[in-house]
This record gives sequence, structure tokens and C-alpha cells, in this order.
Amino acid sequence: MHRNYTTPQAGSLWAVLLDNRGTSLFVSPICWTDLHTKLLSCRFRQLPEQKTPAPISSRLPRRSPRTSPQIVALCRDLDTLTSSETPCNMVKKNRALRDVMSTLFPIHLSKSRTCVELDLRFGGRYYPNAVLCQVLWEHSDVLFSSSISWTSNRSTSVPIASMDVNIASDAPILAYVNRSNLNKMRKKRLRMTRGRDGPDNGPVHRLQKIRANRLVPSNVNEDQYFLAVMIAMAQNSVYADNLEGINFSPKDVRVRLMTTSKNNDAFIVYTATVPAASLMMFHKPHKAPVGDAKILVDYIRVPIWPVMGLKERLGQVLGREVVGHFDQDNMETFDSQGRIAKA
Repeated sequence: MHRNYTTPQAGSLWAVLLDNRGTSLFVSPICWTDLHTKLLSCRFRQLPEQKTPAPISSRLPRRSPRTSPQIVALCRDLDTLTSSETPCNMVKKNRALRDVMSTLFPIHLSKSRTCVELDLRFGGRYYPNAVLCQVLWEHSDVLFSSSISWTSNRSTSVPIASMDVNIASDAPILAYVNRSNLNKMRKKRLRMTRGRDGPDNGPVHRLQKIRANRLVPSNVNEDQYFLAVMIAMAQNSVYADNLEGINFSPKDVRVRLMTTSKNNDAFIVYTATVPAASLMMFHKPHKAPVGDAKILVDYIRVPIWPVMGLKERLGQVLGREVVGHFDQDNMETFDSQGRIAKA
């Protein structure tokens, strides 16, 4: 009995896989390389740093006798967020970021989840736990659906038709990915277990080292894993309540991701519109894209210090649809009683 075979159209994702047979492309996003960015027609573009607004003297002391408790707490959280990474403080850093964002944007970014795993879809198959976000935010008027995160004991590939699970109809709007944790995940993925009382296998270790080097992006600010996260976020907004694919509604989806640069004490904010044509390629991987499927990811560095003006700097980069209304020309501050005031 012969199985039905559909010839992929030129330009489809299946055609890309066939054209690059022998290359490890159909792998977990943590094992993606720069080649994935290229083959998915994605381009990163760095935009000028968002330096304004800021006080005239950015060297003013962070704290003074008149500093409000809110500013003291905000500075403490920012110090934690930009501190050196250790195995013990990762949870503290996630909590610090959540506190920072909820302090700056209490209406729209006060609700978030930590260590959230998002799924990816490819044709008729569903891949849970595909990407990990240390922090994830949704629209403020929508409760986060626990069905977005899946337990790790599921199969890495589950036919969609075999599952009866609902997901949130409203997708995440902003994700945070920790660079240090990303590097640890890659190293763990390729770690070799040493045989009992056996010598190291030199050739195999060298091969694993070569493979590990390939996973490191040529530009650390243009990590292919960021692309995978943004695609997963976009997919969560074009599928309805079930996972059978029958309620797929393609549209251009704008998503945002942020990370921190420890060396520069800055946020780096990524913004991309994942086009409907690109999402359709994942929905029907044997079909060629109809329309422009290219993904342009803009990223901007936002200095964390001085803390005064941080809300307005971040707000301009993230956009009002994410953070809500704010006055970008007047820096918001707190008086000694913690009440919101204008500089």
C-alpha cells in the first residue's frame, strides 16, 4: 500500500528542507543556527539607541534623602537585573524584571508569567515546549491561559488531531529571554555523559565542540532563538481554541521580545511583524508563500540608567499598544510619598 505524497511547491518550507538535505534543519529551536535565520527570510536591523528622555545630568546619585520608596525599590530591582549571572539569582532576576515593568507600566504590564514554554506548529504536527521565555506578558484585559504552558512529560511531537486541548485566543504581547540561560541550554543540549571508568572520546568531544560553536550566532544581538520565540508568539494569535488547525486565521502579527545586556546596563528590545504569508508557510509547509513572507526584526538598545526617564524611553520603543498611554516629553517621577508626578 503506497502512502500519498504531496510534491512541495518551490519556495515552500518542505522544499527548503529538501534543497538542504544533509543539513540539520528540522531540529528544536535551541539547536537553530544562523542558517535558519537566512532560510526563513529573516533579517535583523539595529536602530539607533533610545537615549531620550533623560535628566540633564545623568551622573546624579541614584538615591538621596528625598528619594521615594518606589524609586529606591526600582533601583534595587534594576541593580539585581544587571548583576552578574549566577545559578542562584536567576529567579531573583526574573522577579526583579516583573517588578520593574509593573512599576513603570502598572495597568498594562502588571500581569506576567515566568518560565513559560510556548509551542510551535508545523503543518499537521504540534510541538509543545518548543521555546522557553523567562517572562511573558499578555494583554492586560485577558487572563493568561495555563494551556499555553505544557508539562515536560509530553511527547516532543504530538499529532494535532490526537489532542483535545484549548489554548488562549489572545496571544502574548511581550517576552523576555535571558541570554545567559540561553547559553546554558545550548551547552546542556550537547553535553556528553562520560562512560563509567572510561576514557574521554577525543574525536567525539571535538565534534560536539564544533556543533556547539555552530549554535552560537555570529552576532549575539541577532540570535536565531529570538526569531523562534517571535514566530511561536505569532502562531499563538492566529489559531483559535483548538489545535486541529481548522480555525487558522492568518494575519500579520506584531510581536516584541526583550533581553538585557549586562555589559552595557541596557535593555535590548526587538520588534517584528510576522507576516501572514510566513505563518501560512508553517501552517501548510508544502505550499509556496502567497505574498511577502520576509521577517524584519528591528532592535533598539535602551539604556537602563538614569532611572529617571526609563519609563518614557522604554515606552517609546515598546509602543503604546503594549504599555498604554504615557507622556514621552515629560519624565514621570515619584515624590517622597510615592505619588506619581511630572519632572
